[in-house]
Amino acid sequence: MSEIHEIVKRQFDNQAQKFSDWSVTKNIEYQKAYFDFCGISSQDTVLDFACGSGEYAIFAAPKVKYVHGVDISKRMIEIAQKQAAHANVQNISFLCHPVEQTPFEDGSFSFVFCRSAFHHFQDYEGIFDEMLRCCHRSGRISIQDIVSYPDERINSFFEEFERAVDVSHHKTLPKEYIQSLYDRRHIEIKDTFEIVIELNLQEYLGHAQQSEENKRKIFNLLEKGLHDPDISKYFINKNGDLFFKRGVFLILGKK
Repeated sequence: MSEIHEIVKRQFDNQAQKFSDWSVTKNIEYQKAYFDFCGISSQDTVLDFACGSGEYAIFAAPKVKYVHGVDISKRMIEIAQKQAAHANVQNISFLCHPVEQTPFEDGSFSFVFCRSAFHHFQDYEGIFDEMLRCCHRSGRISIQDIVSYPDERINSFFEEFERAVDVSHHKTLPKEYIQSLYDRRHIEIKDTFEIVIELNLQEYLGHAQQSEENKRKIFNLLEKGLHDPDISKYFINKNGDLFFKRGVFLILGKK
């Protein structure tokens, strides 16, 4: 197992319950919006790449033929299985396995997607190719993830912040790069969507596990960012709670 695999696996094993309990993970409005964006139907067979604690797979399962989720974190998969059993969802299964090389046969699924995980990956090209391999001819492939800030200096600040919040954060990609994964493989892009969301800072810090050193680093970064005339524009105070702005990109393609 590679070093980045070990980091991601260890971090998400440690913070799995925090991640599952996070309001963004549980947000039904986000789940429904993504479901509608992808045009998922009752005839679809679905593969959830890096499924985490399974919330979206469990949301989608009653509306499709079946869903299979795969994730590198054993603890995440255990939570996903427990939640599916509690919800009495029968047409779902989960597998603990790296997503770079999955055990599924070629063309096994009509819809393959990955939500909020590409910023943890290193081999973007290989993982996207694996998503394509698992998708049957004329099937659909979708990615949803946070995207980099357009200004390089502001993006550098938030990349340092993200790595302090969660050591498994590798890199936030530009939306242009995500789209190029489709373009260079001649995958027809059916739709894209961009949105800026506002994340509650304290909740965001609470969704991940930080060392004491990283907590100090986060405090120092926030002090610096809030006093910077450009960076501070991305922070908002709402009734005493601090929020920050993050761009999210959704893309849907047809194989």
